[in-house]
Amino acid sequence: MTMRVTTGNRRFGKGLRGTALVVALFFTWTLAGGATAAHAAKLAVNGTGSRGGEKQVPSAEERLESLVQAIETDLAAPAGDVEQFRQKLKTHREEIDTVDKEIGRELAATRKKLKAAKLPAEILNRHDAFVRHYESNVAELQGELVAIEGAKTPSASETARAKLRQHRERTKAPSRHQKLDPNNLPHRQPKAQKREPRQFKEEFDQDFKKDKHAWKNQKRIVVAATGSLTGLLGPAELAETIEVQLIPEIRAKALELGNDPLKIYEWVRNNVEYVPTWGSIQGAQLTLETKQGNAFDNASLLIALLRAAGIQARYVTGTIELPIDKIMNWNGGFTDPTAALEFMASGGVPIKAGMAGGRIVSARLEHVWVEAFIDYFPSRGARHKSGGEDTWISLDPSFKQYSFTNGIDLKTAVPFDVQTFVDQLKASATIDEAAGSVTGVNPLLVQQTLQDYQARVQSYIEQNHPGATVGDVLGKQAIVKQEYRYLLGTLPYKTAVKGATFAAIPDSYRHKLSFNVKNETADLTVFDPDAPEPVEITLNLTKSLPELAGKKITLSYAPATAQDEAVIASYLPKPHADGTPIQPSELPSQLPAYLIKVKPELRLDGQVVATGAPIGLGGTNIFTMTFSDPAYGSSQIVNSIDAGVYQAIGLNLGQISQGQLTTLKSRMEATNAKLESQNFAGLTKDDLMGDLFFTTALAYHAELNTMKIIAAKVMGVKAITLPSETVFATKLNVLTLWGIPRIVSPSGLNMDADYLMSVVKAKDGTKDRVVHYMLNTGVVSSSLEHTVPEHFFSTPEQPAEGVSTVKALRIANDQGIPIYTVNQGNVTAVMPQLQLDGQVKTDIKNAINAGKIVIVSKENINFHGWKGCGYIIVDPSTGAGAYMIGGGTSGCWVFIVIIALSIAFISAFAKSGTIGKVFSIAALFYAYNKYIDTVNEYIEKAESGEWTREKADNMVRVLSIIYISGAIFSFMSDDDYMKALPLILIPFTKYLFYELLIPLFDKIDNGEILK
Repeated sequence: MTMRVTTGNRRFGKGLRGTALVVALFFTWTLAGGATAAHAAKLAVNGTGSRGGEKQVPSAEERLESLVQAIETDLAAPAGDVEQFRQKLKTHREEIDTVDKEIGRELAATRKKLKAAKLPAEILNRHDAFVRHYESNVAELQGELVAIEGAKTPSASETARAKLRQHRERTKAPSRHQKLDPNNLPHRQPKAQKREPRQFKEEFDQDFKKDKHAWKNQKRIVVAATGSLTGLLGPAELAETIEVQLIPEIRAKALELGNDPLKIYEWVRNNVEYVPTWGSIQGAQLTLETKQGNAFDNASLLIALLRAAGIQARYVTGTIELPIDKIMNWNGGFTDPTAALEFMASGGVPIKAGMAGGRIVSARLEHVWVEAFIDYFPSRGARHKSGGEDTWISLDPSFKQYSFTNGIDLKTAVPFDVQTFVDQLKASATIDEAAGSVTGVNPLLVQQTLQDYQARVQSYIEQNHPGATVGDVLGKQAIVKQEYRYLLGTLPYKTAVKGATFAAIPDSYRHKLSFNVKNETADLTVFDPDAPEPVEITLNLTKSLPELAGKKITLSYAPATAQDEAVIASYLPKPHADGTPIQPSELPSQLPAYLIKVKPELRLDGQVVATGAPIGLGGTNIFTMTFSDPAYGSSQIVNSIDAGVYQAIGLNLGQISQGQLTTLKSRMEATNAKLESQNFAGLTKDDLMGDLFFTTALAYHAELNTMKIIAAKVMGVKAITLPSETVFATKLNVLTLWGIPRIVSPSGLNMDADYLMSVVKAKDGTKDRVVHYMLNTGVVSSSLEHTVPEHFFSTPEQPAEGVSTVKALRIANDQGIPIYTVNQGNVTAVMPQLQLDGQVKTDIKNAINAGKIVIVSKENINFHGWKGCGYIIVDPSTGAGAYMIGGGTSGCWVFIVIIALSIAFISAFAKSGTIGKVFSIAALFYAYNKYIDTVNEYIEKAESGEWTREKADNMVRVLSIIYISGAIFSFMSDDDYMKALPLILIPFTKYLFYELLIPLFDKIDNGEILK
């Protein structure tokens, strides 16, 4: 649908013009008191290791690159005065001569340092080869400029220009901008692929044939309802599998339940929430921790507990039939039958409606349940005795019904005057109706309005519902528990088809994640004939999600050889003769990239599981993660990364568990103890950086999950999180000379939430509710990309600063930069106004051509030395979005104090011995110790419930924000305009996250909101 949001003759209902919504959009970024940032990062690292507050002087390499770019610009400009043009080229040549001499002196000094350090001959050879490469390219450039200056004819001039362009193209560094696919936005729902349930047992048998190994090894068991099965049983029904790991926690829970099949079944059935997705995702351990999961995960947990109790158990698939009212209740209290079925189908469950009299009365769906071999007669399982097993009993832990308690209807009880608010917003801003831009919204107006409404809501609740909990306000959902003195022995529904039976889940049912690293960097043989030919794919690994569930995943780089490690060590400070501590200022702020080769390493919980081929430090790798889904096929996340970064990959398989936090906390405490005792032996970068970075990524998911739960309850939708990922990583500044990385330096940290998948349906079937929810949570996801890292990496003395999409747009508003809403109706007029990087403008054009809407500032902002822009790409029909910052990253760039960044920079591609040297520095030890204390305090407060009361109070603010945004959406009657300017929710969520960063992992009223 084409959105025409800037034409002056179109209006919103009730007199609200398009610009008013633009105003509503942009007051978002002014809600932090109008200031660009709360604090300046006193020791932030920007550019090539320069300290925040210091004037940054471009390096010789940067000046050379600027000169080459200026020449390209001059050559591309329309022809003018010939003599003036020649003079300009001559000036450029002279400037290049000056810079060339400076770089030559630097390279000579580097060679002297390498010899003094007595580094291997191979390292000196690398240096000399690079110098030759550099000198030959400078000479070639100067020759091309002389040829252009001296050209006597247009033809000769064009020939010389073409040679320069070819030279430039041949030696240009790879682009680090990640192109956006506007049809697969990072924050989205999958495209539903409705599948009908299978009707014949033979169809289910095909699942084994999809996996040849499973088909070959699977024991084919004839299912019996009663009677002896002597000779048909084997060890497979008691064995561990990928999903069923008999870890201490599983054995302890089984023991707690008396190893009793009745109690085990009832505990799983009465305590674990059902999630309507398809395929094995979590495995038993994570399902135990999160107490939620789909039919496969529920079955895996039940089977694990039964096998831990010595009871044989297996999976069963089939097609079942349920009345539609049971399905609507089971999936969260739907009131619209079609929406309930679409909700399950969108999660991947094969399902088909049953019709009667033109109405949906039932549905058939594929399902998974459990069979256990127990002592059933004569007590019907009430008194199970080992050795007395006689019958396979069907048990379904995932099917259940819920009771629902309505919350308080605050929208009716505490109405909001949206007309007055919108009029005030319009009056406070500078609006260009024709151009579709706005800026200068008064943040105090927004803040005061929200505070006033919050006070009214607080007063209403205190007067009319004293002592109300969060659950009382939002509403509650609870499992209707069933407890019997025996096992019923039958399933609680009609079984249309009983399909396959298996002791281990076939591989074709498993969700998977593949990791792939390939090279996209310069061919080093162009200047070093002894360099190996570049290898395209250097690392490739696939794991099922149950294998990855709860594990710390990191991608990092290690020195490729001992010679490479020696180069790094030669740049570290040496111990002082008088024993005084080494100061942070002595650490290197940059390293010679062309001298160092590194190799990518993928680790699970600190153990290397895959290694790639060597690549030069700062070279470009393409890192691809591919999620494979039994229902939806595969989705790829592709990013360009600089060799030498450190990445922690946080998976969200539906919910972040307390068990994951406890494990991380224990590991960090062990590391902290080693640091305090100065026992650095065995400490690795995964111990030091991995846990901190991984915790930050998990914190992001946990905060986002909490906000999604609140928004879903308030907006009347049911939402589930599909397998998603977020990367928290170091960033490098890479300076290249003629296509080869010359220098790398620390540039900051980056939070990149580039794969956030959900299934969302309105309980009453209203599609607009889904769009509103997606927009709201999309903005929340962007806000958290800077607030979570800022919280983790700030100290009172040295705050960290992040730049996310919404923060960048707020800063642009504060700086008086116009912000545009671009669509197919105004793209031709707006694009020439945008003073942005060409690659960003290409993203915008591609998005508009795909029918999307883009929110973008007219020009870049400058924030603590970071220059770039934030831009939002939205699908107006679904609410899906991409929240981007300049450079093609859907995330946040974080500037942190020099001490912490120095740790990250050196540790990222160092080995254990090198890390030990770094951490012997007192100042660095203090800094890391401080961060561990911050993380521990954060987790301990969440565990103790210390924040419960604070969060309950804050919930009033959250509700105020969501209800006001809902009122404004309801105020709009023109659907086109509503969808063209959908991000009105941003202001409220922005206020929320700047004022109230919601504490991590607090379940609110002992988990009440989650239930």
